[in-house]
Amino acid sequence: MLAYGPFDLGPGESVTIVEAEGISGLNRQMCEMIGERWKKAYDTPGDIGPFLLPDGSETGDLNHYKNSWVETGKDSLMLTFGRAKRNWDANFQIPQPPLPPSSFSVESGGDRIFTSWLPSASESDPDFGGYRLYRAIGKPDTTYEEIYACGFGTDEPLSYYYDDISPVRGQEYYYYLVAYDDGSENNTNLNPSGSLHSSRFYTRTTEGATLQRRPGSLDDIRVVPNPFNIHQEAFVGSPDKLAFFDIPGHCTIRIYTERGDLIKTLDHNNGSGTAYWWLNTDQLQVVVSGIYIAHFETPTGQSAFKKFIIVR
Repeated sequence: MLAYGPFDLGPGESVTIVEAEGISGLNRQMCEMIGERWKKAYDTPGDIGPFLLPDGSETGDLNHYKNSWVETGKDSLMLTFGRAKRNWDANFQIPQPPLPPSSFSVESGGDRIFTSWLPSASESDPDFGGYRLYRAIGKPDTTYEEIYACGFGTDEPLSYYYDDISPVRGQEYYYYLVAYDDGSENNTNLNPSGSLHSSRFYTRTTEGATLQRRPGSLDDIRVVPNPFNIHQEAFVGSPDKLAFFDIPGHCTIRIYTERGDLIKTLDHNNGSGTAYWWLNTDQLQVVVSGIYIAHFETPTGQSAFKKFIIVR
C-alpha cells in the first residue's frame, strides 16, 4: 500500500507523483550456490561452516552467512533506481536498445534443434549490431548461456538461423534471442556504456525442445528409466520425468496403477518415437511408489502393454 499527502492545494495547483519499480539483486548463480550451502547446513545439525562472507571473513552462523550475501543485493537495487531517476530527469530521452526480432522459431529435429528468426525492424539503424542466441538446459527458469552470435564484434556475418547440434538426447532445451547494437549511441551518463540489447522476454521459449527419435513399433517400446528412482535423476533439470522411447508416431498412452485404475492419458501425435510423462495424474497429483502399467494403442486399434516401477 502506498499513500501520499495530505496536500494543501489551491485552485489551479497540482502535484506530480512519480513511481518507479526496480528489481535487482544477486545473480542467479550466486543465489543458487548460497541457497544450496545454507540448506545443506540447515539439514545437517552441527554444521557450523565456516561460511565465507562477502568481505572475505568467515562465520559459523548459517543465517548470518545467508543474510550478509542477500544484503549485498541492495547495491544492485539502488543502481537500478539510480538509472530510473536519471531517465526521469532526462524526460525519458534515454538511449534505447534495438527492437527484437519480429519472430523467433525453435523446432526439434532428429540430430539437432533448428532455430530461425525474421529481421528486427531496427536493422536499418546505423548502430545496429546483430543477434545473440542463448540456451538453458532442463528448465526455462535457470541460467542461460550464449551459444551463438552474428554481426558486429563477431566472426559471423549477419544471419537468420542457427542449427544447434550439441544437444544430448533426452534433455530439454530452452532458448531466447536478442538483437543488439554496437553501443555507439549509448554514450550518455543515463546508462552504463556499451552495447544495448532487446528484452529476452519477447522471444524466450516456454516449451522445451528435444532431439526427436524416429517412430518405432509396438514391439520396440522402451520405458526409460525402469525402474524409476527419484534419487537418480535421468534427465538433468527434470527429476520427475519418465520417457517412452521407440513408440509409434501416433498413439494413445494410458497409465494404470497395479490394480487397474486409469490415472493418466497421453495423446501422442507429433509423429516422433518419443513421449514424456512427468509422473502426475490427470488431476495433477504426483504419483507414489509402486508398479504401473502403460497401455499403448495405435489409431488402427493395435496395442501393447509395458510394466514399470516407480520408487520415490
